[in-house]
Amino acid sequence: MFRKSSRVVSTVVMLLILTLMLSACSSSSEVTYPEKNIEVLVGWGAGGGTDTFARQIMKQAEKELGVAISVINHPGASGSIAGDLVANAEADGYTLWAISSNYPLNVALEKTPHGLDKYIPICRVQADTSTIQTLSEGEYDTVDKLVEAAKNNPGGISIGGTGALGFDDIVVSMWEKEAGVDFNYVPYEDAGQMHAALLGGHIDAMFEEFGPTIGLIQEGRITVVLAFNEDKLEEFPDVAVSGEKGWEVYEGQARGILAPAGTPDDVVKKLEEVFKNAIEQEEYKTYEKDSYLHLRDGWLGSEDFKAYLENSIEMYKEVVEGIQK
Repeated sequence: MFRKSSRVVSTVVMLLILTLMLSACSSSSEVTYPEKNIEVLVGWGAGGGTDTFARQIMKQAEKELGVAISVINHPGASGSIAGDLVANAEADGYTLWAISSNYPLNVALEKTPHGLDKYIPICRVQADTSTIQTLSEGEYDTVDKLVEAAKNNPGGISIGGTGALGFDDIVVSMWEKEAGVDFNYVPYEDAGQMHAALLGGHIDAMFEEFGPTIGLIQEGRITVVLAFNEDKLEEFPDVAVSGEKGWEVYEGQARGILAPAGTPDDVVKKLEEVFKNAIEQEEYKTYEKDSYLHLRDGWLGSEDFKAYLENSIEMYKEVVEGIQK
């Protein structure tokens, strides 16, 4: 009887040990993540391109993840305030950062102490299409006329952009080098001021995307004279592209998601898959098309996005050095 009881006790103990082992194996972040709500930080104010992007994709993602995802704005220092908070957050997948091309530019400009080693890229979602726009009834209704005028009058042709030594300024500088011209870059605090300046004839052209001015374009008040793209755009076949002109400048605002360095690989993989599914949803596709963000494929997975950011940082460093000389 005693031997039988001992065997029963031993069996029960072994079952308990096996249960605990299985429980430990199943407690990995891949199985249980997420267990609580997620915060996504945006380094810009509400209503901007990065803020809108973050809110749209997170709206889709939270349906699949089954938890609430809060988008929180921390504007200031070209997005670096949000970047600092994320770099110092717990690396558990519950604090993420929605970035634009301003992050790699800030690294190149040494405006942030947090290099790419402080983050794990999850995915790039958007690659917007940058353009040069002029007044439809103005003197420079084609890019050839604009460039020719700049060659004949170095520094005399003005191009507006948002911010000094920001993304717009950098891309215009890249174009100047490729086209062999010297424009007068005029920085504005926000896009609305810049649009008003062009419509009022205070600047000759402006650096902008299709989405913010599509109404003015469709009304015939503004003309897109150049798109920074390798190939012709199917929806805008009459717009000249930098690729056909021999100008190797294709930069557009890129937007994606980063997590703090040290975030578990399975969490990164799960988020990458969730965001990939999110951009395939009809609601996101509608937003993308309405905003003219569908003109180029923006998606890059974690590893490809990391390589893209590394290359962007090096490229921007070279451009910045050339400007500052």
